[in-house]
Formats: sequence, C-alpha cells, structure tokens
Amino acid sequence: MTRTILDTLSIGARGCILRTGRLWIGVRDIFRDRQGVGGVEFALVAPMLLVLYLMSFELTIGFSAAKKTSMASSTIADIVAREEKVTKAFLVTMSDVAKAIFVPYPSHDLLIKISAIKIDSASAPKVAWSWSTTGVVPYAVGTPAPVPASLLVADTFLIRSELSISHELMTYLPGLVTDGATSMTLYREFYFRQRLGTEITCTDC
Repeated sequence: MTRTILDTLSIGARGCILRTGRLWIGVRDIFRDRQGVGGVEFALVAPMLLVLYLMSFELTIGFSAAKKTSMASSTIADIVAREEKVTKAFLVTMSDVAKAIFVPYPSHDLLIKISAIKIDSASAPKVAWSWSTTGVVPYAVGTPAPVPASLLVADTFLIRSELSISHELMTYLPGLVTDGATSMTLYREFYFRQRLGTEITCTDC
C-alpha cells in the first residue's frame, strides 16, 4: 500500500517536472522566436523616418524659395544698373521679372524697392531717387543711404534693390513650428554699380 502511494507520488512529481520543463522550453522558444521582428522594428522607426522626410522636404522648399529671392533681387539691380535713364513705367516691369523668376512659387505679396545712391567726393552716400511697388516713395531724396564699406567709393553711383516676399510653410507638423507661425518673410538686398555714364536718372520718380 505504502509503495503504491509512493509510486503514485513519484509519477505525479515526474509529471509536474515534465510539465514545468515543457513550460520553460515554451518560454525559451518565445524569446528565441524572431518572426515579426522586422515588422516591430519598422513600426518603431517609421514615425521618426516620416518626420525626417517631411522636415527635409520643408527645408528643401524653403532653401529653393530663398535662392529665388536672391536671384530675383540681384537680377533687378543688374537690369536697372544697365540703364542710363529709367521711368516708373520701366521700374514697374521689374515686378514681372521677379514673378517670372519665382515660378512655380507664388509671388502675390511681392515687395520691391529700388533706390539710386550717389556717393559724392566726400564718400557720403545719399539717395538720388527711389521707387517701390507700393507706389509710395520709400526713401526721401538726399537722405543718407546705407552702403557696404567695400562699395563706398567717392564719385560713384549705385543701384540698390530690396526684395521681400512671404513664404508659406507646409506645416505638416504644426506642433514643431514656433508660436504657430505658418509663414516667414524672405528678404534680400543687392548693390550694383551703373554700367553706362556716371549716373542713372529717373524722370518721374
């Protein structure tokens, strides 16, 4: 009788040990199983990759718009500097030049200022005339004008172009944009010396 009970307990213990062993083998197999790891890793990395892609796309568009701003401003100054005499009608066409350069980006809020700066014998730069797309004279004749030191040469004449435009942000991730801004102003200015004669006049500015 006693032996039968012991045998029964022994069999039960062996069964318990066997089941425990199988359980540990199952747990070990779960940890060793690599099926679906790629999917899990992709789920973890994909959002970060998407954010980087959208940010790089936003930066690319921004740099391209900034480059066009520089190109438009320098082109305007270069064209005007090739003339000996200009009029308001001629200066108005500079808006068309800038808009053509900005294609395919919008340019509905384009602001252009063109100034003629005469540097006298004392190397004092003063505004000879100025014009802007707003129709309002931006700088009074005879007022001092800022000129880079490298261009401050006595008895010379300069054309200064200022161009500003609003660049709309894509804002795929508005939470990353400071103060909820959806646009930024791009501004560039360029100076060119006159090509012909000693100065450039504007008959009706």
